[in-house]
Amino acid sequence: MDRLRLLPVDLPAITVSSTGNVKGKASFVRRLAIGFIILAILGLLYVPAYHSAQSPFLGLGETPSPAEPLGSSHSIASVAQLHGWSYNTSRDLCVYIHPENTTSIISPTICLPPPYLLIIICSAVANHEARVAIRNTWANKYNLDHSYNSAVKIAFLLGQTDNDTLNNLIVEESSQYNDIVQERFFDTYNNLTLKSVMMLKWVTSNCDQAKYLMKTDDDMFVNIPLLLQTLRKLPQTTETLLGSLICNARPILDPKNKWYTPKYMYPEKTYPNYLSGTGYVMSTSVASKLYQAALVTPLLHLEDVYITGLCAKRAKIRPVNHPGFSYIPRKIDPCVLKNAITTHKVNASNMYVIWVKLNDTSVTCSNHTRTDRKPATLSRSGRHAGYYVFKRKTITRCV
Repeated sequence: MDRLRLLPVDLPAITVSSTGNVKGKASFVRRLAIGFIILAILGLLYVPAYHSAQSPFLGLGETPSPAEPLGSSHSIASVAQLHGWSYNTSRDLCVYIHPENTTSIISPTICLPPPYLLIIICSAVANHEARVAIRNTWANKYNLDHSYNSAVKIAFLLGQTDNDTLNNLIVEESSQYNDIVQERFFDTYNNLTLKSVMMLKWVTSNCDQAKYLMKTDDDMFVNIPLLLQTLRKLPQTTETLLGSLICNARPILDPKNKWYTPKYMYPEKTYPNYLSGTGYVMSTSVASKLYQAALVTPLLHLEDVYITGLCAKRAKIRPVNHPGFSYIPRKIDPCVLKNAITTHKVNASNMYVIWVKLNDTSVTCSNHTRTDRKPATLSRSGRHAGYYVFKRKTITRCV
């Protein structure tokens, strides 16, 4: 190999300008600063996006001030949202009810001929024992067919569950008793308003020739003879919406409470007067008006406040109190129960106990009506019992 090719080659010297070095460092600092600014902006954008993606209960913080727009990041982060009905969930009933379509999964034919009174009992899918107890006591088939001369019909209103076994059992139960109405919505506590509006929809479509509709629950004992007696005494020219009247009740703002109502659901200080959802009666003409009102009234998850308060107010229907209705549990005393249309918080075993006591002909009561409680007065201030607010001392009247 040529020795000349192995000799070191002299390279030209590189001259580095001090000015160029300074410029390079300045450019690096600028790029670094811009990077930090971009990261800070992304971080600020991330915070509200993160909160909006959280579960319905974001926290147990304060409720927003009425002056704050609900879309602000502070409001989103501070309001404890209601499970199933977050601030951005549509509360347009038409989205869920589909008024133009038939939505019933199971729909019994029980209104031919139309009854004088239709009783719809809201029941959970799993509450088979409660339904059996009602069928064997105050809504037994013999009395419905003979004692009341088919003037009274009953049906249990259910939603759906994600348990296929339970859904199949409901189909079998319906085949046996022909008294199940099942609609297309998930049967949860915060969907009770959907349930009641589905009731109004079904009755309006399938039983609008009935004279009266009663809504009640499967933990209620209903004294049908006394209810019929009460309804037949009502003026025939008036529209009826009758039950246990709640006045001046305030929304509960404690997110830990079962009846929590966030400001974005209901911003007013008090609810309109309404009837306890444990049991109320309406003429079917009122049922139709309440249904139409519900289609244009933003949903509130408390079904009794919504149906007999907000929708009744929009439809210009006045709810009326009757002492025979009560949401407070009564003593299992035959002389008390004979004067009660509804009795609340009755389990399956006590259904039979009350039924036996009411049908005991050996029991005699004095001419004076026996009561098991003093009438409860409701007001704007006081203690909470459920989402009802009772005043301790000063007596006011529902007007």
